Amino acid sequence: CTMAATLDEYRDILIADTFVDLTRLKLRAQHGVPAEIRGEVWKYLLDVSKPDKSEEVSITKKLSDNYRDMVEASQNDMEVLRRVKVELRNYSAQWEGELDAKRRQMIERISVCFLSHTTFAQFPPSIAHLLPPFIICTQEESDAFYCFQGLMVRMLLHMPEDKLNLRVAQFVMLFKTIYPEINVALEEEEVEVNEWAVSWLRYLLCRELAPDCLLRLWDTYFAAESPDDGILLHTYICLAILDNLQGTIIELSERSEMLSLLHHLPVMDMDQIITQAQSIRDEVYARNLL
Repeated sequence: CTMAATLDEYRDILIADTFVDLTRLKLRAQHGVPAEIRGEVWKYLLDVSKPDKSEEVSITKKLSDNYRDMVEASQNDMEVLRRVKVELRNYSAQWEGELDAKRRQMIERISVCFLSHTTFAQFPPSIAHLLPPFIICTQEESDAFYCFQGLMVRMLLHMPEDKLNLRVAQFVMLFKTIYPEINVALEEEEVEVNEWAVSWLRYLLCRELAPDCLLRLWDTYFAAESPDDGILLHTYICLAILDNLQGTIIELSERSEMLSLLHHLPVMDMDQIITQAQSIRDEVYARNLL
């Protein structure tokens, strides 16, 4: 069974006595991480766990204690909690089945803790929508918090909120140029770009993709050697998904059906989508579209 071999290969890297070979780990993880060890691998990819294992135990304890202190300090921040609860009234339907009451409380706690203690930037409470994958993958709540923080730092660097409108505009320009038939079909039913594309781009498809597809995609985003092949591939991933939906979208005749499809994407082969996204990016560069 190839999955077992893959799992063994990962375990071989992770059980190293003194030093985890991050380069090897990233190369493997770009092609997907087995669910059993995804949380552990993501901790390395998002700089939560350090490759040098000499102080692993003390660092883990320190992070866990820090998180507990932050939760304690922020638990009375009722205004932030209220804003987070309002935001989370409508969880993405894709995650409904994965999130029991306990996990939802974890999402609220981590969101409030992050929003209360983050001084280096202003984030909207809607970032809570990016938390379910970390809650699903990690064993400890503190690990989910620090992995989430790792993603937030990357998004701040490469996808700042104040550039979202520009990213949406570029995406719309590309999709109208490359897939004019989809554009015509959506316009005929008066489906506005803002009704779906903003969420696709802002939440890294976290609200739209089925959980297994989303987790596989994020493996590549976190493991890439350069952001261009990781998180910055996202616009092209969205275009590749549209390419795959093209036939379905054009056949739909109801606005509500189109929006339902765009908000609740079918299961797809993410390896194929990622390869396709790289081809679309190369085409965009070759045609000087950006």
